[in-house]
Amino acid sequence: MATMRPQTATEPVAVGSRVFFTGLGALGLILGAFQPWTRDLNGTDLPWGGLSQDTIDVPDNAMRTLGAAAIGLGLLAVLGLADATGRLTRSAGSAGIVGLVLFVIQVERSPIHSLQIGVWVAMGGSILCVIAGLNAERIKVPKEPGDY
Repeated sequence: MATMRPQTATEPVAVGSRVFFTGLGALGLILGAFQPWTRDLNGTDLPWGGLSQDTIDVPDNAMRTLGAAAIGLGLLAVLGLADATGRLTRSAGSAGIVGLVLFVIQVERSPIHSLQIGVWVAMGGSILCVIAGLNAERIKVPKEPGDY
């Protein structure tokens, strides 16, 4: 006689840790945006050109800053909690890491090499978002044929 097991398509993996790491990561991205990144300029004072230019001019619109992008990525990571796969949270964290690496490259190319605390807080937040996205629900794969 065969034993009957309840059928489950997915198995939750540490939902509490996923919420915790996503919250910390989003907090790191958002708080990092308001701290100094380089040359005593906050992330909300650095233009998009900071990813491709050595010169930095303060933009006239706050939505065109690297800090606004970091805040948007933090909010996107929190929005990713609605998805069971964690794909959106991982994507937000990965985009943050890529953007911050591009920024670090430009700062190191410039005549004044100064990275300040805001970059590292935002980088830590991005890494925590990637870790949180990895703590999502996983689909169970049957071990034997017919084991559905």
